[in-house]
Amino acid sequence: MLLKNGRVIILALLAITISGRINLLHAQFLSKLTANQNSPLYTTYAAAKARSEFALDEGYHLTYYDTTKGVDFSTDTGGDWDLAFIKGANYVYRLNDLYQKPVISASYPDMVSYFYKPFKNVLLNARFFVYSSHTAIQDITLKNTGSKTLSFRMVPFLRNRYRDFNNVKFGKNQNAVTFTHRELPDGWVLGHKSVPYVSNIKDIFMMSEKPDRMTSYRSYKWGKVKIPHQVVLDKKPEYPIHGTIFYANGNRISPDSTKPVFTIMLNNDSTKILTETAPHFGNSSGNITPYSTYSIDLGNFKNLINGDTYTLTFACRNSDESATIKGTVQNLDAHKGVKQDIHLTQQSLPATPGGFGHDIWGSGTEVRLYWKKSYPNERFRVYRRDYRNQASYRLVANNIKQPFYADKDITGDKIYGYLVMSVDKNGNMGMFAPEINNIAGSNFLTDMRYPNQLKNDVKDYAKVIAMPTNITLNPGETKHFRIVRSVERPFKNDDKLLSEARKAMQLDVESFAKTDKNLYRNIPDIHFTNPDKTMLYYSAFNMMDQEMLPPEGQLKVNYYVFSREPQWGWGHGGQVFHESMSMLAYALMNPQSAMNSQRVYLETQHKNGYINYRTGAYLDESIPTNGQLTSSAPLYAWENWKIYEITKEKHFLRQMYQSSKEFYNFFVTHRDADGDGLCEWGGHAVLESLRDSQVAVWDQVGWPANFEDLGLNCMLVQEAKSLSKMARVLGKNKESQTWMKKAQKRSDLINKYMWDPQTGFYYNVSKKDNSFTFKKHNDLKRQEIIGFLPLWAGVASKKQAKILIKTLTNKNKFWRKYGVPSLSAEDSYYNPKGYWNGPVWVQWNYMIEDGLLKYGYNNLAKELVNKIADNMISQLKKNHTLWEFYSPDSKWGGWHQTYIWAGIINRMFLDLKSNNN
Repeated sequence: MLLKNGRVIILALLAITISGRINLLHAQFLSKLTANQNSPLYTTYAAAKARSEFALDEGYHLTYYDTTKGVDFSTDTGGDWDLAFIKGANYVYRLNDLYQKPVISASYPDMVSYFYKPFKNVLLNARFFVYSSHTAIQDITLKNTGSKTLSFRMVPFLRNRYRDFNNVKFGKNQNAVTFTHRELPDGWVLGHKSVPYVSNIKDIFMMSEKPDRMTSYRSYKWGKVKIPHQVVLDKKPEYPIHGTIFYANGNRISPDSTKPVFTIMLNNDSTKILTETAPHFGNSSGNITPYSTYSIDLGNFKNLINGDTYTLTFACRNSDESATIKGTVQNLDAHKGVKQDIHLTQQSLPATPGGFGHDIWGSGTEVRLYWKKSYPNERFRVYRRDYRNQASYRLVANNIKQPFYADKDITGDKIYGYLVMSVDKNGNMGMFAPEINNIAGSNFLTDMRYPNQLKNDVKDYAKVIAMPTNITLNPGETKHFRIVRSVERPFKNDDKLLSEARKAMQLDVESFAKTDKNLYRNIPDIHFTNPDKTMLYYSAFNMMDQEMLPPEGQLKVNYYVFSREPQWGWGHGGQVFHESMSMLAYALMNPQSAMNSQRVYLETQHKNGYINYRTGAYLDESIPTNGQLTSSAPLYAWENWKIYEITKEKHFLRQMYQSSKEFYNFFVTHRDADGDGLCEWGGHAVLESLRDSQVAVWDQVGWPANFEDLGLNCMLVQEAKSLSKMARVLGKNKESQTWMKKAQKRSDLINKYMWDPQTGFYYNVSKKDNSFTFKKHNDLKRQEIIGFLPLWAGVASKKQAKILIKTLTNKNKFWRKYGVPSLSAEDSYYNPKGYWNGPVWVQWNYMIEDGLLKYGYNNLAKELVNKIADNMISQLKKNHTLWEFYSPDSKWGGWHQTYIWAGIINRMFLDLKSNNN
């Protein structure tokens, strides 16, 4: 088909998907890898769609590239699955300890094959297969490649870096260990009552052969045993004090690097204090979060009443900054608490006692604490918390001179935590040394090197569960082992768990490998000259396929989540139009699943055409705001048309034309408050706008609903044009013409009001008078990425496009080293690692690429795609994952990983190829 601008669109590559022709090259590529730790390969694995579920779902990330770890399969909250070897006193686990480092020979969304040598003449070949959301399998074959008989120990073990393993039981007759662990829902999940989760989980860890031992430990190596942060989900917050924490220089704190802590007391009563380890009611987050915020619920002080006063002292251990704030409890019955930000200063507190340690005597009935003095005549306070009965620490020793204290008041199964702090002559308390408790330690590393030297086989607060196995291999001999981990809901009995594990022991994994190969038979063959791009291409398909889940809950068709592993609430709740841009690439691999994913919106669409902000198996999120329901950025008809271009499925087109038409009519009816033909965002306008955080105009000028939005109106132009194309294919020629007229009318308005000839750029305009001024003169003239969407929507004239290209290719503004940022680098609000104020969002760069190709700037489009691919490849080489966005200025990816819309890079590759043939 020849378009007006003379550009020939070649769809031959797309047609491969539906032609039925088999491309054996694609079927075999991922099964013939030689990928080392520096290869740009995606290495997260989750169960295939047919054997997956939403709520209880374990995925695994292979960390075969981190030299501080081993060949581990890590999870965000379920514990890591590791493997070590011992020969004499030689403990081999970390990558740097291996004789030969791992090489991946095959990698699919649910399966990876790899090999390495722990010792010189021991070759390990392994396959790790996530069979279902509940069960994973590790097949291991060991071969003696030398001329002498070898004896060593293989140690499969699970390590919990998140919380603990509890209720540990050793089934020696079943070659299995059963236990429990917790996976806590985040605040978003808890705030969406319809979204199911499983927080208490039963586990089994089973071997095909009888292990030499089955054992468990409270730590991986010798050190303090930490008690996990207590979470009380079934209790509502009573009176939370919360806010954001800032350094003295005004920046938000970095919790990982500065190690912030705090104490709080009520009514100046220093005999009871709370710390950041106090229970959190109705929320699974810690009292200090990775997002530089804190909270503490005064309800932990029993019998709280209005008029109580509180004193909160906050300190960062590494930055030597602190702050003290005070307040009074008011409106206790409202359960809202109060927001109080913390602004640290360089004020000094009494020194924190150093060298805090302890000895446990009398079979656990006495704890002897000791620490170091900082200066003569220093005084100390010792606090103790009974973890089974108390939220607060109680004063047990006051104004003591000696740097030691013996607690002989320990009976039964008491679990005590101890704090010590210095007090100056005026009674001012310093910050406490890190807590010590009376839980006797047991460590994995020492026991593995010197068996039975330490107490082990712990039942609770376990960090490691291990099954060391003695192995002897004659020259040339091989031995095969299968290890299975299964998880279940807490009400399932152990027999059910055992049954699932035994079933997994008998599965023919090779048959599933053949199925995996077929996934790639039909994807377009681009013939990259750069092998790194080839690996990125396949990695992106692996990741996208992995995010698909089967019909469940209210849905009759498959759907996707933003990320399977790690799971996070916001990204696990359901589909949004802008994430669905990934379907424009995924349809090349699985057209039926991509079409079904779009049908999710059709299934849940309201009678008036409205479609939820977010839709999922268990969620219809409409977010009522200011009398309007929140929708999502209108990309619906465009997505449906682009998917149809691949599938050529007329039934799908008929369905989606009607649905897209109804949604468009709803949107333009309800998002043009002043009736001037230009639309503004409605409902919760920040969320609806897609650019939902750290937008220069939203943050520094005004709420999105105050503006006729450039990006929104470009999207509506593209929607009308897509509807026109759909109508024409369906034989509705009059409707097709009507849609084109609507698109042209809106384009004219965009050019009339939103184009600024003075700066040669497009901007939002004020709703009240369609000017570039809202509060201050020209305060809407902020050069954001939306200024290039008129290229994508075909709104700009050739002359305007030429002017826009000058701004786009300005290296000081948008033409950065690794792509086009979401805000000009010359803007004072620019942050290359921020959110919508600087980073490269791959899907928006796809829209820019599409615009460049429309206007014939093919070489610039190629350069842009290469910029983005370079950064994505760099991160795949570094951490083997795909990110939500990337820095335009450095090799960096953030914030969320395994993010589905990063897969749009494959459509960028394909469109570039199509336009250069």
